[in-house]
Amino acid sequence: TMADIDNRSDCSSDDDDGKGRNKSRRELPAGAVATLKAWLLSPEHFTHPYPTPQDQVMLMQKTGIDKKQLKNWFTNARRRIWKPMLKKQLEQGKLAPTGPAGGVAVPGVVPGLLMTSMGPVMEGQ
Repeated sequence: TMADIDNRSDCSSDDDDGKGRNKSRRELPAGAVATLKAWLLSPEHFTHPYPTPQDQVMLMQKTGIDKKQLKNWFTNARRRIWKPMLKKQLEQGKLAPTGPAGGVAVPGVVPGLLMTSMGPVMEGQ
């Protein structure tokens, strides 16, 4: 129908600051992305890009976005920004792979945790 066509053209042209009727794609406030990116890519957070509750409060105050937006941004940023960068750094040998096997260390995963889930854990009990 004509209404469908109208809606579609709205979405593509109207993704400024969400001044229009469409709320399907809201951009974050100016400067918020720069602040979040700086946090994500800073050396102390790059190895573990998960903000603590305190970090979240600080970032929410600094950027003026709410918790849900913050959570969504980090979920997307880890996939779109962080993961490709991590991969590139590992390929270039910039980040020394850690762990006894020399494998890629996955932040938040305890080494040895995977081993137990594969073999019979309750053996000899």
